[in-house]
Amino acid sequence: MKKILRDNKGSISALVVISVLLYSIVLTTAFMQASSKRKMQMESQILAKEAYEKQLDNLDEIRDEVIGLPRTNETQPYYPSREFKQVKETNLDNGLVIEDGNGNQYVWVEVPKNTTVYPTAGLNITNFTDDEYTKIENDLHTYTSVYRNGTGRKDTWVADNNNTGWFTESEYYAQKKTMLKSVYQNGGFYVGRYEAGIGTNRMSIESQVDGKYPVPTTAPVTKADAYPYTYVTRTQAQNLASNVNSGTKTSSLMFGVQWDLVLAFMHNKGNIEDSTLTSNSTTIGNYYNSTFDLNRGKYAQFGQLGNTWKNFDSALDSIVVSNETTGKMKKTEQNSYQNGILLTTGGTEQSKVMNIYDIAGNVCEWTLEKTSNTYDQCVARGGLFNDTGSYRPAAEHGGSSSGHSFYSIGFRVSIF
Repeated sequence: MKKILRDNKGSISALVVISVLLYSIVLTTAFMQASSKRKMQMESQILAKEAYEKQLDNLDEIRDEVIGLPRTNETQPYYPSREFKQVKETNLDNGLVIEDGNGNQYVWVEVPKNTTVYPTAGLNITNFTDDEYTKIENDLHTYTSVYRNGTGRKDTWVADNNNTGWFTESEYYAQKKTMLKSVYQNGGFYVGRYEAGIGTNRMSIESQVDGKYPVPTTAPVTKADAYPYTYVTRTQAQNLASNVNSGTKTSSLMFGVQWDLVLAFMHNKGNIEDSTLTSNSTTIGNYYNSTFDLNRGKYAQFGQLGNTWKNFDSALDSIVVSNETTGKMKKTEQNSYQNGILLTTGGTEQSKVMNIYDIAGNVCEWTLEKTSNTYDQCVARGGLFNDTGSYRPAAEHGGSSSGHSFYSIGFRVSIF
C-alpha cells in the first residue's frame, strides 16, 4: 500500500509540474501576442500621426493617385510611373504637363480616338495584326497629310554603319508598333515640353571608337534654361532619348508621324493656323527674322556659340534691345543669318504652343524618319535659329547622313 501511495504521489507531482509548465507557456505566449499586437497598434498610431501631420500639399499627390489625370472618352493620359505628377495649372485645354522626380516635363499630345482620325481602322481593334497596324498608320497619315505635303519621307528602317547602338530592322518595326498601339489605345502620347538639354554647352561630338560614334555619357534633361543638346548624330540622339526615366513606358525620339501629330494637336487645340505650321512659323519660333521678348535663360549670337552666352536680360548691339512696352529685353527682326541667336530651352514664351516650346525654330530635331535620298537618309524637323520661319517652318523635313552632327541639330524625347 505504501508503495502504491508513493507511486501515486510521484504521478501527481509530475502532473502538477507539467500543468505548471503548460500554464507558463500559455501565459508567455499570450503575453508575447499581446505585446506584439500592442507594438503594431503603436506603430499604426505613429504612422497615422505622421500622415496627419504632413503638409496639405500632399493631398494633391493623394488625389492624383486616387483620381488620376484628367481624361475624356477620346484621350486617356497616364502616369509613366508613380514618380510622375501633374504640373499645377495645366490641363487638357491648355496642354497637360507631367513631371518626373527630377523636374523633367512632358506634354500630353492628344490624338483623339474617334472615327475622324480612324475612318478605316475603326475604334474596336483588339488583335493588332499587321494589317490593322497598317490601317492605323495610314489613317494617322491621312489625318496629318497637310504637314507631310506629299513628302516621300517615311517611318522605315535604314542601316547605320556610323554609330553604335542603332536598331536592328526588327527592333525598329517592333518599336513603331508599340508606338502605334499606344497612340491608338490611349488617344495620345507624351512629348518633351522642351528640346532635350544639357547643363554644359556642347561644342563637339565624341571621337569615334573603332570607326563608330559612341553613345554620349551625359544624360539629357527636359527642362527650361538648359543648353540645347546638339552635336549628336541621329543614332546618338535615339540612344540618349531611350535611356531617360520613362517609368514602365518607352522613351524614344519621335517617329515622323508623331511629329505630324504634334502639329495637328497645335492646330486643333492651340488654334494655330496650318499655314503657320507649314509655310511660315516666324511668329511661333526663334528665327533670325523673328521678334520676341526674352523671358528666361541665356542666348548666344551665331558665330559665338562656344564663347559668349549672355543672360536673357542683357542687351546685344541692335539685335537684343529693351522693350519699353513690356520692360523686357526684345530680340529684334534681323535680315542676316549671322545675327540669329540661339536660346537655352524655353527662352521665350512666343515659342510656346499648348505648353510645348520650340517646335518651330531654335534647333532642328532628329526624328526616326527616313528620306528617299540615297545619302542623306536621316530626318531633322522644325527649323533653326539662323534661318527664316518661311524657309524652315515647323513642318520642315531636313535630310542628313547618319554620321552628321551640327550646332543646329538637337532632339526631343517622346514617351509612349
